Amino acid sequence: MNNKPLKRWTFLDTINAALLIVVLLFMLDFENNRAVSIILLAVFAFWITTVILRNVFISKIEKNPNHPMHRQQSGKGEDK
Repeated sequence: MNNKPLKRWTFLDTINAALLIVVLLFMLDFENNRAVSIILLAVFAFWITTVILRNVFISKIEKNPNHPMHRQQSGKGEDK
């Protein structure tokens, strides 16, 4: 198979982290824009949750040698 291993942290996660910092520093304003601030926090909470769950999933794959993706994650995949 040509599937790439799952990554714990991607370039998109780096962009999201930078956007989170910008939002926290400059855009949250609960007094004037309460709804927008809550929506932004909800979106970033969802992103953080997906990053955590992805890492949990990868850890389970790496610990279970019988999992179909184990070889792919551990770098012991089939030679091409």
